[in-house]
Amino acid sequence: MQIAQQTIVQSPEATHIYQFEEVYSFRAAQEQAEKAKLDAFGKLARLTPWNRPKEDTVLLARSESRIEPFWCVQATRTVDYTCSVQYPIGVHNPHAQKVTLLGQEFELARTGDKARFEVAAQEHCHRKLSHLMWLDGLERAHVKAATLQAYAEKYRYHEVPAVEAGGVVRPAVPEQAVVQRACAALNGQAINAHSIGQDVVTLEKLSLFLRPVFAFEFVWSSADKRGVIEVDGLTGAVQTDGKWFADKLDRILTRQMLMNATAELAGALVPGGGLAVRVIEQLAAP
Repeated sequence: MQIAQQTIVQSPEATHIYQFEEVYSFRAAQEQAEKAKLDAFGKLARLTPWNRPKEDTVLLARSESRIEPFWCVQATRTVDYTCSVQYPIGVHNPHAQKVTLLGQEFELARTGDKARFEVAAQEHCHRKLSHLMWLDGLERAHVKAATLQAYAEKYRYHEVPAVEAGGVVRPAVPEQAVVQRACAALNGQAINAHSIGQDVVTLEKLSLFLRPVFAFEFVWSSADKRGVIEVDGLTGAVQTDGKWFADKLDRILTRQMLMNATAELAGALVPGGGLAVRVIEQLAAP
């Protein structure tokens, strides 16, 4: 099969940074964490009668208000391709032995009183594939795409031109990897083609969402153990098996920097369906 190299196109309007507005305050979150602190060391610890965490042996060691990232990418793949097929044509004359069509002679295949012959043809096709992906920036298995989409649909957020360093947890999935995954998902959709001509992936939306989360680390002094309680700054949901993320962004992050990061994919080969990304084209703003 002949395959043309794939081109990714992104307009400046596709990239955004959105920050959610807190629904729950730090004080409300701390109250929730204090109520759940005995569960920060696992269910087995609470069920051990001779050594279990108690109110006076579990103390708050540190706390933070942090911002966790997640991604939303919407992309469309437009493909022009050809298919090599054999068109069956029925022959209704019971006495026919051969057929001549456009100067070419065809033998007939008979099954009982029915006859047919096949003509080779090329189908010239145009197909448009779409993909919408919500992805946790910290790549945690328990954070589902549907949950992230629900955040964007239910809670208020506003666009920001830049994010200051310090409070944002560094994404484990950088923007280049998000784009690569979107391309791989689109390229993974089967296209029955003999040859592919034009193949373009258009990044219609590439958004970084920033969500408030409160984290409280407790120390179980008699067992020398630590546990983290997380409280969602939007829903107020409490997670008793939380984590403390020390790796924060150490420099300002701007929308332009995200655009430039995507452009760095120019010339890179991206796995997916045997196709390769050749270049990033940033379209001029109207």
